[in-house]
Amino acid sequence: MSKREAKKSLLLERGLEVMKVHGYNGTSVKDIVDAAGTPKGSFYNYFASKEDFAVEALDRVGRETLEEGERLMGSPEQPPLTRLRGFFLAHTEQACAGDFRAGCFLGNLGQEMSDSCEAIRCKVQQTLSANARMFRKVLEQGRASGQLGPAIDPEQTAEFIFNAWEGTLMRMKADKSRAPLDAFLALLPRLLGENVPGAG
Repeated sequence: MSKREAKKSLLLERGLEVMKVHGYNGTSVKDIVDAAGTPKGSFYNYFASKEDFAVEALDRVGRETLEEGERLMGSPEQPPLTRLRGFFLAHTEQACAGDFRAGCFLGNLGQEMSDSCEAIRCKVQQTLSANARMFRKVLEQGRASGQLGPAIDPEQTAEFIFNAWEGTLMRMKADKSRAPLDAFLALLPRLLGENVPGAG
């Protein structure tokens, strides 16, 4: 990684952490450069605007989420639905470790900015759709293995589970509590019609 790429990555990393907590409108360019420890003028060497920064931050989060999803759900050593539950268990622990403050960056920014910034809306939509496809792939594997009943449609179920998870994160953030997360985890095996090992 070149020096320029490293500086840009640092701005994205540190600024993203600020924006996760305070949102788009609650984060200024000064907040981003202060978090990265760089001069304000240097921001515009890497990003045309705060909107441009947000789009690149969404792209970064999307890649990281898919990479983590592959790590947590890509192993053939465990049954597909066990891997799916493992993904949500891992994210539950991450949310609790963060004191329920951040929620889902994609969902938060989508709610905040979809009506006012088309570039951000499009990037959020593309990234959320990619995540839903990741879940669909695991559910398709579950049906192929016989772990998931033939009456359950993987595409529709993946969309429903992903949307329910986004709502769960929003409720968690509002309640400052893990109770919504625990309710989601408890109902997931029943929704899939499967007693997932390790559930309950």
